[in-house]
Amino acid sequence: MKKKLRLSIILLLTFTLGIVTHRYRSHLIDGQFIRNHLHFRKEILAMDKIVNSERVIIFMAFGQSNSADYGAGKYNVRNEVYNYYKGKLYAAAEPLLGPDGKGSSVWTRVADLVIDSGLYDRAIIVPCGIGQTPIKCWSSGECADKVKEILDDLNRDGIKLTHVFWCQGETDNVNGTTAAEYGSELEKVIGHFRNRGIDAPFFVSLTSYFPFNNSNPLGISEQVLQGQLSVLDSANHVLKGPNVDALNLAYYRYDAVHFSEKGLDQLAMAWYQVIKDYH
Repeated sequence: MKKKLRLSIILLLTFTLGIVTHRYRSHLIDGQFIRNHLHFRKEILAMDKIVNSERVIIFMAFGQSNSADYGAGKYNVRNEVYNYYKGKLYAAAEPLLGPDGKGSSVWTRVADLVIDSGLYDRAIIVPCGIGQTPIKCWSSGECADKVKEILDDLNRDGIKLTHVFWCQGETDNVNGTTAAEYGSELEKVIGHFRNRGIDAPFFVSLTSYFPFNNSNPLGISEQVLQGQLSVLDSANHVLKGPNVDALNLAYYRYDAVHFSEKGLDQLAMAWYQVIKDYH
């Protein structure tokens, strides 16, 4: 009887583990769970001193995969750059903590450029991009919940954003989202910040390029781009970011979608130029 009971328990646990593993297979396979929960990175204990220091840029970067950790190659940070994640501060290293993907992001390069140029002495990156997400996820779905959780953490820790960077649109290209629909949803995304009194400049990149599953010329959605342009409002500090779609040559995108090391270098320079012009 005891033997049968033990066997039943083992079978039940195996079945349950199989269901969980299947449901979250991509999350487990690409190392996201391990990186988020067992990253073994050393927490920076002097967070308050760094946050309150002079000449520090603190930027939140989010959207789809090209705002996350899907870039090619490795990148070693050369300056005082930090990664804010779940209320803690770490020395920034690729892949960053917060976004999904297992490659490199553009943001450590951006941080190094603004420090090398003398605009800032140090940088804190608050990244949370998620691949293949439509704008509605960020306006009112699970992605929006993630943004609100991060903003709660920042508020609790007394951290004030200096910039917000938005890079999303490829999925809405495929979905056929209209300019009016996209603009309306993006206004809601911006509202997550403005409704909390966060007035940091919100930079909207021109991002729609996707070479598959749509009939748009050159894979670029004019509807999505018009939706992005429609929300620009200098009085509300909603400003135009770089033209990400312009970097669509083969040597910029290793799989026609995500950025190669050369592409990340060019994209970082484009983001840096936007920051410099605003500064």
